[in-house]
Amino acid sequence: MARSFGVLRVFLLVSFLLAGAAIQAAGNELAGTYRVEQVTDLGSAMRVTLHIHLVNNTFQDLTVTQVSLRDLRQQGKTEAVAWGTRLRPREGATVEHDFVISRAEYESWGKGVRPRVQVGFQPAGGREVLRTIQLMPLAARRQP
Repeated sequence: MARSFGVLRVFLLVSFLLAGAAIQAAGNELAGTYRVEQVTDLGSAMRVTLHIHLVNNTFQDLTVTQVSLRDLRQQGKTEAVAWGTRLRPREGATVEHDFVISRAEYESWGKGVRPRVQVGFQPAGGREVLRTIQLMPLAARRQP
């Protein structure tokens, strides 16, 4: 009787772990935050320097291969930034890059729309996956 209770506990634990893996497979492998570092007005476009921090939400290593800022006002055109960073489980990494986006896209950020990035990553031993992630804002840097 005690042995079958132990087997049941192991079965339930494995079931919960597999359910967590299924949730991560649904597109939540990575989470990200951003901070605008610099903005240059180019007329109808804006050059924006973004500080992007990505975190691996899985229980396996992921290699981030590229990051692209999505500009929904320009039919999703992106500029990919190559990024060969390996993220261990629950670990994060940061990249800063200049992106040119439409003025309308940039202005929408001030109205509460959050930037989206398309991230290419590869799980250990797996094929590359592309995911679009909505970034959360980081607090602004304090000025000295």
